[in-house]
Amino acid sequence: SLLQEMTSHIGEKLSHALTSYKRWVNSNPQLVGDSESILKWCSYLVAGYVNKSVVFSELLFSAANLVTFLNDRILSGSLSSLKEGQYSYIEQVLSMIEIVEVFLEIAAFRFGGPASKWAVIVAIQVLKTTLRVVLLFKQSGSMLVHPIVPALDRTLLTSPVSENQQVPPQESPPVFTFTLKRSGRVIRKVEGAPPSFARDWSLPSNVNSNSSCLPKLQGNRQLGELLHICQPIAHLVALGIFGEKSWKPFLLSLAMDCSSQTLHGSTKCMTEAEQKEIVRRRFGLINYLLRSPFYDNKSKAIIIRLLQFSQENIPLAGSLSKAILRYLPEYQQIYFYIWN
Repeated sequence: SLLQEMTSHIGEKLSHALTSYKRWVNSNPQLVGDSESILKWCSYLVAGYVNKSVVFSELLFSAANLVTFLNDRILSGSLSSLKEGQYSYIEQVLSMIEIVEVFLEIAAFRFGGPASKWAVIVAIQVLKTTLRVVLLFKQSGSMLVHPIVPALDRTLLTSPVSENQQVPPQESPPVFTFTLKRSGRVIRKVEGAPPSFARDWSLPSNVNSNSSCLPKLQGNRQLGELLHICQPIAHLVALGIFGEKSWKPFLLSLAMDCSSQTLHGSTKCMTEAEQKEIVRRRFGLINYLLRSPFYDNKSKAIIIRLLQFSQENIPLAGSLSKAILRYLPEYQQIYFYIWN
């Protein structure tokens, strides 16, 4: 039929265009990187100069990050040092959702009002939680580190390699110990010492820190990771029941975050990637200073006074403090900036 012929013709055109684009990306990685940087800088320059610039600048920023992510996937296929299918389909979908979620929230609020905004937020969080639970119990079973799919190291593409020469495999992780010849005692090198706040007398683990090699979680650690995954949904449910001005959703979310980190226990037996993720989550607790109702009732006045003081008394800090003061009210209203 005519419809089938048109569909087939459009499919062939799209397939040809996609193949041509992949070939162009693989042939011009430097130009691709420059184009991505220009698109990202445009999002910064547009803010404040165009009507409804928040939506438009966030669209440009999300588009730049999404294009960078997709180009990374194309370029990674040309590197023999990377495992084929290193990241699962679910992990890639989660990464793309996290790239566009802020734009979807802002656009929903601007064009549909608060009801549309919260509908989009709930839909995104339910989808993300479902995919993360599947990852935890059905696929990797390991801690979900951030970012789930890290950016590609494009310096691997710029090293001079001949046509018939493959990219050398990734180097093995450094060894931070040595063994004494006579006694056989294992001694830690100076560069193998952890940060002072996490230092002990145990020897460093030689476990590869690659996120794809993270160990499976069991017992309390698995329960702690499940609490971390379910925290956004629990907060949204409490928010719907008790309202935005109630302290109960705030305290529930804080309790789940703290319980999750307590159940994960000490970082001594964790891989390097897990330790970095735990530190990132601990620093993430600072976001509670900007989360309502604590922000509205406690920290807002202190933060504003500090910014005003720095604007008036600290050299070169005036412009930065002024920009933060102007943008902070809007930033504090964006759910995925504050609660993600």
